[in-house]
Formats: sequence, structure tokens, C-alpha cells
Amino acid sequence: MSVQKSNMIIDIGNTRMKVALYVRNQLDGVLTFSNRAHRQVSELIENTQAEYAIISNVTNLPQPLTEVFQENLNIIEFDGTTPIPIKLDYKTPNTLGTDRIANAVGAQKNYPGQNVLIIDFGTCIKFDVLSADGIYRGGAISPGVKMRFKSMHQMTGKLPYIKDWHEDEEIWPGLDTRSSMVSGVIQGVQAEILRYIDISNEHYNNLTVIATGGDFAFFDKAFKNIIFANPYLTLQGLHEILLYNID
Repeated sequence: MSVQKSNMIIDIGNTRMKVALYVRNQLDGVLTFSNRAHRQVSELIENTQAEYAIISNVTNLPQPLTEVFQENLNIIEFDGTTPIPIKLDYKTPNTLGTDRIANAVGAQKNYPGQNVLIIDFGTCIKFDVLSADGIYRGGAISPGVKMRFKSMHQMTGKLPYIKDWHEDEEIWPGLDTRSSMVSGVIQGVQAEILRYIDISNEHYNNLTVIATGGDFAFFDKAFKNIIFANPYLTLQGLHEILLYNID
């Protein structure tokens, strides 16, 4: 990563955090850490010359790491009170996840004047709609891929916990318990995606569909012709929110 003066974006999810640097408003590099990698993150922050930073956090960080952020960065802690460059049509905006807001802002930046369905494949799968007039219209939250496998194992007596699988196990109909579970999860998510695309198209013309989040890799082949993948959408949105607050 560059050591020039830069802006830092810190996106902390349930299990991992991404740290990005923007130099002259261009993405210069992204590093991904486990949420437990406190020493590595601290060293990176202490050795990086960042003028401003924004942090989006959906979990609770240990106090020492929080102190490193506060001592070394001119930081904006993104929450429900932070000014944003889009409007929210949502009954409980203070409960709306900062990652979902950032995704909508990123969509506004990348696809201005378009109706957009954003699908974020993380611990949970989030479906969010941004209308062409720049208003966030709400969405849906569904269990993620790993959560579905884990819940089937934990809430039954005999179903195994499947951590990894091959594409040839995504068959229909499944020919054994394992392939039946893989088929149920993967094809179930695929059907869910198609349904949300269909109902979104009923309400919003010329819909653009964007996917982000690490688990989209399980579905990119199935949807490569109808969904645009953007692995940095959340980071791009956070950067836009940072600029909106420091300009």
C-alpha cells in the first residue's frame, strides 16, 4: 500500500474487517484481517499516514483496538446520526445497518439515476433497493449460506455440518444426504435471488442488480449474465460518506 497522505476506510463485519486506503480519491489497496488480528491492524494504522478515516462496525471491538483508532486517526465513527448523501425511506433508520447504507451510497455513486437492487452475500444475505431518485427504499435480510448449513446441523439430530462442497454436489435431485443439503442451500438461495429480482422489476423499471460480499463467489457462474459483481461496493460507499462529511 502507498504511504502517501490518504483516507482510510475500515469496514468491520461479524468475523472479518477490511481496511482500504484511498489516495487522491482512488482506491489504492485493500487488506482483509480476522477481527482477532488486533496486532496486525494496530501496526498498519500506526504506520499509515491517513488524513481522515471512517469506520463502519457491526460488532464490538476490544477497547485497546478502539484506542488505536482514536489515537492515530482523525476518525468518523459511522452510525445512524452521520450525515449521508442519500435519503432513507425507512421506518427505523437508527436500526438500519451501516453496511446496508454504505452499499446504497456506493450504488448511488456507481449507478447514478438508476434503480438498483443490491445483494450483499455476507453472514446474512441482504437485499436492498435504491431508486433512481437517490432514495433508499428498504429491503430484506435472509440467512447466509454458512448460516443455513450451520443451522441445519445444530437444530437437528443427525444432519452433518457442511463447511465445504463441490459444484457437482449442487445437483437436483440430491442423491444422498450431503448433496440434498447442498442442493437445498445453494439452489434455495438461487431461487430466492431470482424471486427478489422479479418482484423488484415489478416495481422499478430498468433495474440494475449489483452483488457484493465474499459468498457471491458461490453464485457468480449462475448469475454472471444478470448481476454485476462489485466486491468493493461497501468500501466505495463508505468513502463517499467520508468525503460528504469532510468536504
